[in-house]
Amino acid sequence: MAEEKEQPEKGTKENTEKKSKKGFLLSGGMAGLVGIAYFGATMGTPALVPVPQLQGPNVLSLMDDTLQVNLAVPEGNTYMLMKLNAEFDAYDAAYFSSRNAEDDGAHFNSLIKHRLISMGQTKTKEMVQSSESQQAFLLEIRDGLDPILFPVHIGDTTNPYAPDSGSGLKPGDSTIRANLRGRFEDHTLYVDGPAKTLRLDKGDSVGFNGNEIDLMVTNQNGKFIYLNVTEANINFVGELKVGVRGRIRQILTETFLVQ
Repeated sequence: MAEEKEQPEKGTKENTEKKSKKGFLLSGGMAGLVGIAYFGATMGTPALVPVPQLQGPNVLSLMDDTLQVNLAVPEGNTYMLMKLNAEFDAYDAAYFSSRNAEDDGAHFNSLIKHRLISMGQTKTKEMVQSSESQQAFLLEIRDGLDPILFPVHIGDTTNPYAPDSGSGLKPGDSTIRANLRGRFEDHTLYVDGPAKTLRLDKGDSVGFNGNEIDLMVTNQNGKFIYLNVTEANINFVGELKVGVRGRIRQILTETFLVQ
């Protein structure tokens, strides 16, 4: 009897091909899912915009010449000679150059001189003669000059006393006495021109008529600014950044003599 040849099982080749195709489909599907996940992670999520930070230290000369200030001494002519610099941080190291270009330089230079004379005239010789008392006085000068060198800005202005281009709002007459000293990037003024209301950060809304030159607006922490709304755009609705564009670190002396 002739031997029967073994026949391969039917479907073996077909099954192998099906398994190969199934494996290909699974791996292709996984690759697709990974691709979709990557796209979602990279393209679906908006990129975070970095918040500008104060840069420094920088140094500004506060006066071209030595300043003489008469001290508070009834019995004689005693005076103090000062030539000072300010070490500061700012969003832009050229901040004061920009202000000078906008004709604001003469204004704040006059304010600096006036403030130094006013502060010096309250001191006696004994109050500024020792090294410790001089350092304390320099701290007073720093705090007294900070609102002059870095006043509150409203919106997109280079000159802190100019109106914002969109809203028309600008600092009020008493802006130098505002107690908000926070950075420009950290505070927001919400403006509703048609409703004639303003809100600082999460504080209460404040209404205005349009003729106020020194309107106080306070945030939830009791920090306030003064606004002049006489040029307000009553059609403007939006948000403005408000705050200071820098800070004085310390006052540095070139000359400090008491005679």
